Amino acid sequence: MSFDHTSVPALARRLHTLRVRQWPRHRVTQRVLADALGGLSTSTISSYESGSIVPPDERLYDYATFFATPRSFTEGGPGLLPDDRLSEAERVRRKELYEELLSLRATGGSEEQPGSSAAAARQTWQFGDRAPVRLICGDLPEEDRSRIADPASLNFTELLSYVDLDAMVELFGHLRMANPGSDVRFRRSGHLKTLVAEDISGHLVLLGGVGWNQATQWVTLREDLPVSQVPDPAVEDGLVFEVAQSEGAKRFLPVVSQRLGLVEDVGLLYRMPNPHNTAYTLTIVSGVFSRGVLGAVRCLTDARLRERNEAYLRDRFGDAPEFGVLVRVPVLGGSAVTPDFTNPVIRLAEWPARPT
Repeated sequence: MSFDHTSVPALARRLHTLRVRQWPRHRVTQRVLADALGGLSTSTISSYESGSIVPPDERLYDYATFFATPRSFTEGGPGLLPDDRLSEAERVRRKELYEELLSLRATGGSEEQPGSSAAAARQTWQFGDRAPVRLICGDLPEEDRSRIADPASLNFTELLSYVDLDAMVELFGHLRMANPGSDVRFRRSGHLKTLVAEDISGHLVLLGGVGWNQATQWVTLREDLPVSQVPDPAVEDGLVFEVAQSEGAKRFLPVVSQRLGLVEDVGLLYRMPNPHNTAYTLTIVSGVFSRGVLGAVRCLTDARLRERNEAYLRDRFGDAPEFGVLVRVPVLGGSAVTPDFTNPVIRLAEWPARPT
């Protein structure tokens, strides 16, 4: 397949050149590179190299990591070597290459194409300002903790006192990857009284609903949000989502089968300015049950769907400082299935609402 270097932006040309020329001893096909970068599709790599999609910061960082060393192929690869396995020289090379790619993206590749403008480079979980990021999770009630979650236990494991631990680990890892220059930490909502200014005045992520997360309770009580979580007699051990509508409030309930158990949860992703410092963001990620929370998280962390979902958010909401999506979270064999925002059946409600 021929490649017309004159018809694509400089960044796209550089990405193509890296793939075909950086390591001539290795045949780096689009399939090989897609797998190495975390299970992308070959069409995504092709879109990067044609300029029809501009890669976000985190993807350029992955490119820089992969092409910083030939050991990406020889040590269990092709794949991305973790930081602790990179030499100092390889880290320097990665930094240089990453800065080069960022510079090329800033000076080219900003054509007004769907999902590929300069604004398209913005990712929901990539903040780009090196401000502190705090992930606030709910506290598991004392009576629900296992023995080793007790600080008096010789085998005390503090993480077992966190609610929505699957979702927290998934999102914390992604936040660290997407914001390599930021101080990213997780906190329990029960520690709110001890948080310092940098914990509440940077980017805040509130994980889990009002049932166990005191921080989410605090925000939803004080902010006029179009969605809330309320008890419903049809649902045990969970709070359902209630959406304010012109014709009255509407509730969205999970689906439970007597034979299969939970087959569909409901998840919420809501972004707004941080009321403690409106220069930064506050994001609520919640669900009726834990798999709704995990599904809402995976909308923008799952390597196979996050870029499609990010493109939907950009096309739908642009640079709006406040937006939200309430989605169905299918549950298959006990596992949350990542929602696809482009499927209208999956989307239950959106804010701002579409014009009628």
